[in-house]
Amino acid sequence: MSTGFEGVRPASESSIEIGFVFEGRHCVERMRLKPTAANLKKAAARRAEILEAIARGDYTPPAGAGLPARR
Repeated sequence: MSTGFEGVRPASESSIEIGFVFEGRHCVERMRLKPTAANLKKAAARRAEILEAIARGDYTPPAGAGLPARR
């Protein structure tokens, strides 16, 4: 199913996945939202926030995200 939002896709009936690249690694953040049109739009906005934070050097992955800690 195409969502019309790059890097955003329904993961199940009750969640949405956001994909992005951080420090050369493909990362996925899952949002516990039903994949409705409005929620997919929210997820796309969250992805845009993440990409902007990465570009500024301000992005910190959530604890337990499986990425090594920054030094």
